[in-house]
Amino acid sequence: MSEPDTDPNVWMENLNPAKVQIWREAMAHLRHLSDDVLNGMKFFLTMNGFVIILFITFMVLHSALVLFLIAALGLSLTMVARYILKRNRVYYLQMLMKKTLLEKELGFYDVKFSGTQVDLVLPWRLTPETVTVIKEDPEKWVTAQIRSPGTIARWLFLIYEVLMGVYVLLLISVVISWISGSR
Repeated sequence: MSEPDTDPNVWMENLNPAKVQIWREAMAHLRHLSDDVLNGMKFFLTMNGFVIILFITFMVLHSALVLFLIAALGLSLTMVARYILKRNRVYYLQMLMKKTLLEKELGFYDVKFSGTQVDLVLPWRLTPETVTVIKEDPEKWVTAQIRSPGTIARWLFLIYEVLMGVYVLLLISVVISWISGSR
């Protein structure tokens, strides 16, 4: 049996309802921000697919101006997507930090299920060591996590940056084609 101060049942009865409500809000915000990343990815990658198909379709017209404008549209769209991803990632990390600190404050990390070392921290769990790092310098932690390894966000940044590179190459090739064609 658990100690009285770490028994989940006793611990839950002693929780402050106002703090639990704040924690529930933080969880709802995290879900919303996580969904925003997925929805943004679906929207912007679909739009980029249309732009690339449009570019390929208009290649048969050999209109340098139209191809240039389509590639510029794709580059602009992808730059906006990357900016939104970065802003959303910062908001997400700030909310994750607040949720984690609140869970630490409420004792979620200290209370274990009977006979286990499993604590009560729920989804989007950060390690106790990470909590210490966050307490030392919250902004530094957020900045370091924007493109942290092993995250979907890191791959999305990479996809957007590759797409921006492709659009820049398309713009350069259209300009070179236009210059060489006008001689």
